[in-house]
Amino acid sequence: MNSKKTVLILILSLLALIILLASCNNGKNKDNNKVNQIKLYFIDSVNSELVEEKREVDLEKKDDLIKYAIEELQKMPNTVGLRPSIPEGLTVYTAVLKDDKIEIDISSYYNNMSPQEQVLLRASLIKTLTEFDFVNSVEFFIDGDSLLGYDGKAIGAVTRDDVLLDSHGKELTSKNVQKIKLYFADNNGEKLVLEEREVDVNPNVPLEKYVVEQLILGPQRDDLFITVPKETVIKDIKTKDGVCYVDLNNDFRAKHWGGSTGETLTIYSIVNSLTELPNVKKVQFLIEGEKQAEFKGHYDFSIQFERDESLIED
Repeated sequence: MNSKKTVLILILSLLALIILLASCNNGKNKDNNKVNQIKLYFIDSVNSELVEEKREVDLEKKDDLIKYAIEELQKMPNTVGLRPSIPEGLTVYTAVLKDDKIEIDISSYYNNMSPQEQVLLRASLIKTLTEFDFVNSVEFFIDGDSLLGYDGKAIGAVTRDDVLLDSHGKELTSKNVQKIKLYFADNNGEKLVLEEREVDVNPNVPLEKYVVEQLILGPQRDDLFITVPKETVIKDIKTKDGVCYVDLNNDFRAKHWGGSTGETLTIYSIVNSLTELPNVKKVQFLIEGEKQAEFKGHYDFSIQFERDESLIED
């Protein structure tokens, strides 16, 4: 009888041990099959905006996560109305993680894409890959060569914070380059002459401010002359309903050299430069926040000035 009890106890103990081992193995498998949630950024087919899709994957290795993300961006997303951000004709040759930067080499098909599609592609990859906590920036290469910006220089590594898009998928970045048209005085001090230049702009700063700042800096050409006193400071500048309100400090008037022609060229160098922008039709000058009855004695300075083409050199 005792031997039967002993056998029964042994059997029960063995079963308990088997259950315990099975439980431990299940726990280990759960740990080994760690689930990561990642975000992928696809393109809205209607609004050309980036829209995120969340996925859960049981991948842990960094290279595997990078590969998975890029491959998924080439496929149709799960959400209706979205499309892949990597077009069918474009090949991603390599995506190599170096420290906290991913270097992506893509095919020259990129050069056949529209500027908007190029922006959305880059933004999608940057926003997707920098979701990983081990990635801080992305650098692009085309057939092994660095991707170049508007100035012909390599764009280099781009972080998530560098990329901004407006509602139409147009790129707005801290490295955005805009071409502006400026008017300075000719060497006779009688006419305005056009000078074009490219400036780095911040999307959060009105382009109108860059125009006036560049006028204050003066011309780059040796045969042109300044029209705005260098002591001038922009207090505020904004455009509403086609009217650009330019608020300048008192030195704009106090440091001006005067004269009827001098006043004319100063006023219209600003007006004609600003009205090159599509959203500006007229200019209202303010000094220290207030409208002024006159500038230096020759102009009613309280009015809204319109463009004057007759002052521009043929």
